[in-house]
Formats: sequence, structure tokens, C-alpha cells
Amino acid sequence: MEQIKIFIITFLLVYSIYLFALILRKKKSDKLEYSMELKYLKLRYKVDIKKINMKYMVQIISISNAFIIASTFTLISFIDQLIIKMLFGFIILIILEIAVYHIIGKYYQHQERGDKNV
Repeated sequence: MEQIKIFIITFLLVYSIYLFALILRKKKSDKLEYSMELKYLKLRYKVDIKKINMKYMVQIISISNAFIIASTFTLISFIDQLIIKMLFGFIILIILEIAVYHIIGKYYQHQERGDKNV
């Protein structure tokens, strides 16, 4: 039960930072088009950035990044040793980023093709 509280608090904290730093600021959300997340989706999954609703994409990126960070933080909270915690956290972070952005990339590939069964 303690780990669920840690996850929820971390998720809400990270998402609120994204909310105030990116979503509510028009200038910052316009610069998201040049972010590494969108570059990765464009290069790896051939997603056409021009066709994407950027307000919706900012929300998806914010929620996915908050999930990745909260999950990593929750999982490494089980480990006591600092070096192992850092190593395990780095590995989990990379795996979660690849998995989550793979799902997002596949979703947008299907959206571009017109598949509604996603």
C-alpha cells in the first residue's frame, strides 16, 4: 500500500510540473515540436508531426513521462544500496521509455493509416 501511495504522489507531482511548465504555457508547448520525444517518433515510426493535434500530443507526452518517472522511482524504492539503485533505475528508465514510446508510435502509425481498431 505504501508503494502505491509513492507512485501516485510521484505521478501527480511530475504531471503537475509538466502541466505548469508545458501545457499551460503556449510558448513552451509550441517548442515541443522540436523535442526529443517527437524526433524519436518521427524517425523511428515515421509519424507525420504536421498531422498530429499538438495539444493532445503534449498531454500524451506529459502523462507518459510522468508514468515512466513515477514507475522508475517506485521500483527503485525497493532497493537499499545506492549504486545498485542507480544502476537498476537507469535500466528500468530506458526500458520503460522504449516500451511506452513504442506504444505511442504504433498508435499514431495506426491513426495515420486510418485504422480505428487501435
